[in-house]
Amino acid sequence: MRFAAPVNPPILTAWPQNNVLPIMIRLTVIEALTPAEQADCYAIRTEVFCHEQKVSRDLEFDGLDGDSRHYLARHGDQPVGTGRVRPLDGNVVKFERIAVGIAHRGQDIGWAIMGRAIADAIAGGAAAGKLNAQVSAGGFYEKLGFVRYGDKFMEAGIEHIAMVRHF
Repeated sequence: MRFAAPVNPPILTAWPQNNVLPIMIRLTVIEALTPAEQADCYAIRTEVFCHEQKVSRDLEFDGLDGDSRHYLARHGDQPVGTGRVRPLDGNVVKFERIAVGIAHRGQDIGWAIMGRAIADAIAGGAAAGKLNAQVSAGGFYEKLGFVRYGDKFMEAGIEHIAMVRHF
């Protein structure tokens, strides 16, 4: 038996051809505080940086994780993205290791991670944030208000550009 499509379906602009409604899954970004949450962050970093981009594990896990605040993005219960924020000198922080799993890109997950991290940095008294962006991601960070400075450089075999945003 097939059911007729509603005249004005809520949220949807067109009824799906297969008559299956999409399930809306909530995206959350949390500070990763428990060992399990941090393990999820590390797994995403390993997937994106070590496996996909061929960064060595020694470079990726640089000994600075203990000095950093970690963020975990989830679709429902599924870990999909991560990032870390590390304090630098004075009231400056550095945004690092922003990563979204390949199957979940293009869904504004990186935007959500950075939004939460920036908000927490500002609430914590940071006056500025720095990052070393992969050149291919520079435009993403510019949309978040970061400005490029200096020359391009190589880091972990990938071309980067330094960026800063004053809060």
